[in-house]
Formats: sequence, structure tokens, C-alpha cells
Amino acid sequence: MNRLKKRYSKILDWLESLNENKIVPGLDRMQELMHYLGNPEKELDIIMIGGTNAKGSTCFSLNSTLTRAGIKTGCFTSPHLHSVRERILLGEKLIPIDELHACLSKIKEITTEFQIKPTYFEVLTATAYHYFNSKNVDYAIMEIGLGGEWDAVNIGQARIAILTTLGLDHEEYLGKTLESIAITKSRIVKDKTVVITGWPKEYHKFIPQCWNFNYGKDINDWIRYALKVLKLSCSVNIVSIPGRYEIAENFILDTAHNTQAIKFLLNKKGDYQKILIGILKDKDIEKIICSFPKDCEILVCNLETERSMSSSKLSEICLKHGYQNKEFERVSDAMEYAAHHKTLVTGSFYTVSAAREFLKLEGYDEL
Repeated sequence: MNRLKKRYSKILDWLESLNENKIVPGLDRMQELMHYLGNPEKELDIIMIGGTNAKGSTCFSLNSTLTRAGIKTGCFTSPHLHSVRERILLGEKLIPIDELHACLSKIKEITTEFQIKPTYFEVLTATAYHYFNSKNVDYAIMEIGLGGEWDAVNIGQARIAILTTLGLDHEEYLGKTLESIAITKSRIVKDKTVVITGWPKEYHKFIPQCWNFNYGKDINDWIRYALKVLKLSCSVNIVSIPGRYEIAENFILDTAHNTQAIKFLLNKKGDYQKILIGILKDKDIEKIICSFPKDCEILVCNLETERSMSSSKLSEICLKHGYQNKEFERVSDAMEYAAHHKTLVTGSFYTVSAAREFLKLEGYDEL
């Protein structure tokens, strides 16, 4: 096992060298990589989940619903909180270390031999498609990472496309209007795709012509429609997910990272004494800050990524809009300060990951 862990650590070093934060639009690299893998995505029955918010929750709940009905599923989501293995599930189990090592090693060999330069996300997407095909899953549930049109997941053909919600996020890449974002996100829809969506009706016109179209207001509706398309009769199982409205001691942890998600979160339970936030620079930070209640102390933190908005800049924004705030170098320092107060921890997967590590919650030390 120690020998395997060493090999696994080495292949993860290679994966990390590709830079998780690097975003390079286009499907050319994926097309070439998938070709040398034998185009496993063409052998799969794919359910793609796109949209702005609730993508991960929909993936996990649909995956759980199908798995408990005896259906063999693969589920790919992003990003992860602690371990990259969280992104690739067979049924409800993480991909084993030895199998992830084998998949990544194969992809590394291909990219080296044919001089392909994929991104971190493209490698993991290819890994998921390759792994799910090797396991002969009945359905591959694939979460879109960013946008849709040129997202690596969109190399596959969606039998069902669930477009969850529509909001402003990743505007640098997707555009600054809901219209432009709707156009990009809806390009996962192909001629024979069945569409299920929670988008407001005025944005349905941006969705391409498709095989069938269904509107639902929430996760429960979207999964019920998917079951109907798949001709399955079973109950919907909505699951709790680490880092999504996760209650631990005096903290509520949620990975919400855009204005729409933050507002939804605050409407669920708004009587917080403190809000701990670390956030990435590409977010609409002023709008997010201004959605917080004025009677909360805002704890602003640096995150361990080059994309982090600095705590000093966050503090400036808070002061500009009249919010009492306190700066922290690390999330763990802010968690210690807030330990005896009802505190919302939010803003990023990085923030929640650090908070879960501080609290030593299940999975925080997963390889």
C-alpha cells in the first residue's frame, strides 16, 4: 500500500502541475485526447447537468436516486473539497486510489507521446469518461464545469440536459448579461437531447431546438422529469452533501459563491451573528457583500490560492458599504475567533474546505 501511495502521490504531482486554476476555452485538446483514449464518451448514456447554481446538489441527488434503484451510475462533479477522488464516483463510492492512478497514468502517457497539453479539468473529465466506460455504467452523470459550449464535459452527447438555474457568474468568460450566459450554457443541448430546466420562461428561447422540453422549479422536479424520461419508477432521494448547508457546531458551511446563491442561502436562515467569507477575485464581490445583513460582523480571510481576493481588499469593500469587519490571514484563525457565535462560512470551496479541515469533519483527510 505504501508503494501505491507513493506512485499515487507522484501522479497527483503531475496533475497539480497542470494548474487547477488554468482555464483555456476550446474543445480541440479534448477531441485529440479522447481520440487516443478510444472515444469512451461515445459509448456512454450521458446526463449532463449545467446552469449556475444547484448543479452539484442535482448530480449527487440524481446519482443517489438511481443507485438506490439498482442502476449502475458514474457521477462526475467539480470542484472538490479535500480529495480529487471526490469528483469521480462509481455509484456513491469514490474512485479507488489504484484505479485513479491507473487512469491518470494512461492519460499522462498519451499526452506525453502525442504532445497534447490539456488543462487540469480536461484531464479529470477525460478520466471520468474513460473510467465510467470501463465500468460499463448504465448512466454517466456529468456536471458541467464552466459555461457549457466549450466546457470539456460537452465533448459528450447528452441524452438528458438539466439546466438548473440561471444567474450571473464567471462573467469574464461567459458574458455580463443573462442572455449571453444562457446562450453559452444551453449549448450542451444537441438535436436529440431532452431538456429539463428551471430557467425563467423568458430565457427558454435561448435554448436550442431539442427532442423534448420540460420545466421544473427545483431539484425534486428536475429529477422526477429525468426518471420519467428514463422510464423508471422510483422515489427521489435528495441527499445532504458536505459543504452545502452543512451544520457543524455553531457554524453553517456553504460553498455559495455568487449573488444568487448567497441570497438564497441567507433567506433560508438569516439570524447569523457573524459571516466568515473568503472569495475569489473573479466574483461580483461588492454585490455579494451588500447582500449581507448590516448587523453581522464580517470576517474576511485570505485563501490558499493565487485567485484569492485579499482580506485587506475585502475589508476595504466592507468599510465602503458600512460593514463592521475583521481581517484574518487564514480561515482557521477566523474559525477560532468565531467558535462561540452562530456563523455562516461561505464564499468559495476553498473557504469551506479550510473550515471543514479546522473542524475535522468527515473526509477532510481523504487522500
